[in-house]
Amino acid sequence: MEWAYLVIFVLLVLDCLLPVLPAETSVIAGGALAAGGQLRLPAVLAATVAAVAAGDLLTHEAARRGGRRLFGRWTRAGRPRQVLARTTAALHRWGGAIVAGGRFVPMGRTAVALATGYARFPRRRFLPALLLGAVLWSCWMVSLGYVGARVFGQPFAAAGAGTVVSVAVTTVFAAWRLRAPRQCTTEPRRKDQR
Repeated sequence: MEWAYLVIFVLLVLDCLLPVLPAETSVIAGGALAAGGQLRLPAVLAATVAAVAAGDLLTHEAARRGGRRLFGRWTRAGRPRQVLARTTAALHRWGGAIVAGGRFVPMGRTAVALATGYARFPRRRFLPALLLGAVLWSCWMVSLGYVGARVFGQPFAAAGAGTVVSVAVTTVFAAWRLRAPRQCTTEPRRKDQR
């Protein structure tokens, strides 16, 4: 089953650009198969962390290099320009937390990678937050499959249960976050506020 690591890696790298792929399910299944002894847990974790970091970094760099051309027409309109200004301000204020936490929000991975690239978010701040988010998310998703397989005794039932738990937790977090008051402004912080 050595090919399973490659499948997990490829799905996760491509998932940043094609979020309809079953990447999360493959990670949960990898954790479940590791619990059953078919895969090695450290290798599943390593493939997951490497793929998440690679996919996010590739998307970030693509948006950094071609984002202005790609989004140029879209941002000429009033509303998209305002959204982009608020997003850029939020990145400069809470950048590391947004990059690391964006991984846990539906479609957040793609949105954050594109936005940070487009806004030319500093790499020295992006990379550590990206790696932190990749490690935390990978441990969470692999653990869902691993623990689920130990509890249920069936790897594929564990993968299904892990997916349901992941979707439920993400939905609750997103609903909570949407209800929180928004305090982002389009004005950058002064140096004395940093």
